[in-house]
Amino acid sequence: MTMRPTIVDLAGALPNRPVAVRPPRTVAPLASLGLFALLFGLLGGVMWWLAPDLVRDWRIGNDPTPASDSRVEEARCRSRLFVLQICNVTLADDRSVAADKRTLWYVFIGTPGSERIVPLRNRSDPALFSTDLGLETRLARSATLALAAAILALCIGVALRVTQQGLQTLRAFRNLSGQRLLPVVVEIERHNLVPPRRRLWVYLYDDGSRRGRAFIELPTRDRPLFIDTSEKRALALRGERGGTPFLLDAGLNCLDLTSAEKAAFCDACRAAFAGGGKSP
Repeated sequence: MTMRPTIVDLAGALPNRPVAVRPPRTVAPLASLGLFALLFGLLGGVMWWLAPDLVRDWRIGNDPTPASDSRVEEARCRSRLFVLQICNVTLADDRSVAADKRTLWYVFIGTPGSERIVPLRNRSDPALFSTDLGLETRLARSATLALAAAILALCIGVALRVTQQGLQTLRAFRNLSGQRLLPVVVEIERHNLVPPRRRLWVYLYDDGSRRGRAFIELPTRDRPLFIDTSEKRALALRGERGGTPFLLDAGLNCLDLTSAEKAAFCDACRAAFAGGGKSP
């Protein structure tokens, strides 16, 4: 769907002087660092939790033998989301006086399979131990681990892309300072709460032959300068050289304007859109 004409005849409402732009942040640095730390932590944690047992089971390969000197002390499987199985098996080594114990974790998509779990060792390397359940589910566990790693890697890539786009947009907004600013109408696509007290506004704008998308964060108490009661369209400013338009907040706190200049601009907006939301 093509956006309606977006240029608004409000340029005369702005003061005839260079106006400094003080854009709010498009990406919160601490939030971005926290998100990346969380995602990388999850990726590292999943690999640390599941990869060692899986690698050991592949090393045992097709040369297992029953471990008569070990016993299954506890075995439990839980189903998540109907298809995801999370199993933990605790093996006790009867060769030691204290009966050393080791817990193996199996996470895979499928069904647990055998009801009775049998301890196994590698015939040529007895230090490698597992269970028949572990060997039976090697392929499913490998696929599940690869899927989990791919999803987390995709989330990291998306977060990196959003962060880069936000920083590029912020630089474009800062470059508006000193240019002749032209008011334009943009379409609000969505807005989401960003804890603890901010809101992310995503908006669409006419960028020649295509639709552009940009976003900024505003304090929850601030709202865009809407031009109709549906709150689907709002005012933004674009430099005379084009580029990404900058979404205005209703209080015009992002512009270096005096109180009188802000009041004059708001009066001009009310006069221009007195028709109740029709296209300018």
